[in-house]
Amino acid sequence: MTEAFREEFLAPADAEAIERVHALFEELAVRRPDLPDDRRGAFELAVVEVVTNVVQHGVAGTRTRVELELGHSPDGLRAVVTDDAEPADIDLSTAAMPDPEDFGESGRGLALISLLVDEFAHQPLPHGNRWTLSSGV
Repeated sequence: MTEAFREEFLAPADAEAIERVHALFEELAVRRPDLPDDRRGAFELAVVEVVTNVVQHGVAGTRTRVELELGHSPDGLRAVVTDDAEPADIDLSTAAMPDPEDFGESGRGLALISLLVDEFAHQPLPHGNRWTLSSGV
């Protein structure tokens, strides 16, 4: 039986944090070669999108921090992204892809994440947000 994979980091929410996410998924690929590339890639894209949203939507002049817990077990992949940004007032059930005629990238992140994973949840915290993603394998 292959051992479970679990890694985490805490860092400022910036471009380097996004690179750290990619590095964790590279490590996951090495340590869990049994995980299908397409599932891992889709899940990586979803997690990167969450962290990118935290980086892009942080309040100007403040230093937002992001924490990522990434795990893989026989049941699937799970990631928890926690930030200390302003609690987001969003309803994930209303997230939808923009009109195909709108070629801009803005506004599609939450809908894209929902398409890439089996479960996607947001929990506002007193001083931040918790984003939970999971996907079976």
